[in-house]
Amino acid sequence: MEDSHDERVVRRYADILSDAGFKAVFGDGRNGEVLKDLLNVLLPERRRVRELRYMTTELPQFSPYGKSVRLDLRCRGEDGTTFIVEVQNYGQRNFFRRSVLYAAKSYDAGSRSGDGGEYGIPPVYFVGLLSGARQGFELEEPGRWVSEYTFREKKTGRVPDETINFLFLELNRFGKRLEECEGLVEQWCYALKHVGSLERLPEGLRVKAFERLFRACEVAEFSPEVKLKYESDMITERDYYNIIGTAEERGRAAGLAEGEAAGIGKVAQAMLAAGEPMDKISEFTGLTAAQLEELK
Repeated sequence: MEDSHDERVVRRYADILSDAGFKAVFGDGRNGEVLKDLLNVLLPERRRVRELRYMTTELPQFSPYGKSVRLDLRCRGEDGTTFIVEVQNYGQRNFFRRSVLYAAKSYDAGSRSGDGGEYGIPPVYFVGLLSGARQGFELEEPGRWVSEYTFREKKTGRVPDETINFLFLELNRFGKRLEECEGLVEQWCYALKHVGSLERLPEGLRVKAFERLFRACEVAEFSPEVKLKYESDMITERDYYNIIGTAEERGRAAGLAEGEAAGIGKVAQAMLAAGEPMDKISEFTGLTAAQLEELK
C-alpha cells in the first residue's frame, strides 16, 4: 500500500512556491494572463499591466567572475517597464542585497543608447515571493503581507521619479485560513501558498483569476516537455533540501559546525554533478567560486 505521507506522491497541482513549480507555471509564456493577474494585484494602480513580453532570464557578465546570472522570471510591459519575479523559499543571509543588485543590473540594461543623455530608462519592479525560512528584513506589522521599497526623500517620503522598486509578498508570515482572508491580496497569498496541496479549486476562490491559476498549475495539463522538466527538477530540489536538512541535524547532534559544512559540500557536489551554473550553486550553498573549484 502506498504511503499517503510520501512527499514524492504526485499531486494534482504544482507547488508554485518550489523553484520547479514556479518555472513550470509562471515561466511558461502560455500562462502570461496568470502572471498579469498576480502583478496587477500587487502593483500600484498606476502601474497596471495590459501586455507582457517574456525576456531572457539571463543577466550576462553579472558576477565578479564574469559569469551570468539566471533569474527566475523576467518580462517587460507594453511601456517598457521590466518586471522581475523571484521565489525565495530558503534562508539566504543577503537576499535583499542580491535583489537590489539584480534590479539595478536590469535597470542599467534598460538604458537607451543614443537617447541624447536624457536617461529615458523605463522603471524596474522586483517582485519577491518569500516562503519558508525568513530572510531577516520582513515586516513585523500584523495584517500586512506586502512590503515596498524604493528611492524616497527621507523626511517627506516623496518619490522624485519611478526608477527601481521592490515588492515582497511575505508568504512566510501568512497563516490565515481561506475564510479569514480579506481582499484579493490575502486570497492570492492563500492560493499561492496552498495550491500545491489542494485537490480542487476552493469555492471561496471561484473567480476567473484563480480559475486561471489552478488550471495553469494542473500537472496533467502541462506539455510533455514542461512536465518532464518539472518532475525532474522537483526530484533534484527535494534531494537538495534533504541533504541540507540531514547535514543540519547531524551538525546539531554533534554540536559541531563541521557537520553542516560537510553537508553543504555534498549539496554543492550534487549540484555540480547535475550541471547547475556556478553562480546558482554559490547562492544556494554560500560557498565561494574558489571553494567550488576545489570541490570539482
